[in-house]
Amino acid sequence: MSKSIYCVLRSGGKDYAEQHVRWLKRQCDRYAPGVPFICLTDIACIEGVETEPLIHRWEGWWSKLELFRFDDVFYLDLDTVLSNDIRFMLELDGFHALRNFGRNGIRGRLGARNIPLTSGVMSWSRSPRHVYENFDPAVADRYRTKRRWGDQGYLYDQLHGEYRALQDVFPGRIHSSKFGAFAKDDPDADIICFHGRPRPWETAWPRVPPLEPQADAGDRRAQ
Repeated sequence: MSKSIYCVLRSGGKDYAEQHVRWLKRQCDRYAPGVPFICLTDIACIEGVETEPLIHRWEGWWSKLELFRFDDVFYLDLDTVLSNDIRFMLELDGFHALRNFGRNGIRGRLGARNIPLTSGVMSWSRSPRHVYENFDPAVADRYRTKRRWGDQGYLYDQLHGEYRALQDVFPGRIHSSKFGAFAKDDPDADIICFHGRPRPWETAWPRVPPLEPQADAGDRRAQ
């Protein structure tokens, strides 16, 4: 197994900060022990986390495209919840991403219905580096429609719609917090993807770990 788990944090946003990187890392330490965990960020140091620098000033989700500078990547959004060991997922070759959990779709050249990818979980061995090299922030305004939205619309275009959906490779193992039915107290899933509000740490789901690590009994008695 040669992949590393990556996440991305650009400073200055309202939704995510260093504590969310550490929250995700604690989950990966539990459910992917021994796998390197790396945060791509413009923050000089995140305590307890290996980091790689962002080298562009691309705003918001566009910073995620810098992941394609690297090979052997298994990427997770910062609001991802893990429920079981995911190391078996890191054995994939080729480019994989999530199929959009919602109902929006587009039609390919031959009329077959293609569901746009979403970039909350992605995996590749050899990077399709042109995704990174071709990006110009000037194109961002083209990706503000329902059928071509944000980084995932750009990715779909750059890949010409050619990707394999993780839900097809691992049926039933990756769920959306908003689409589909599963037991929130004991989900039969390995990964649960959140979309917007509520964030996982804003829910009362029993399987969502606390945002900050809880002190053990000995620590509490010492306080």
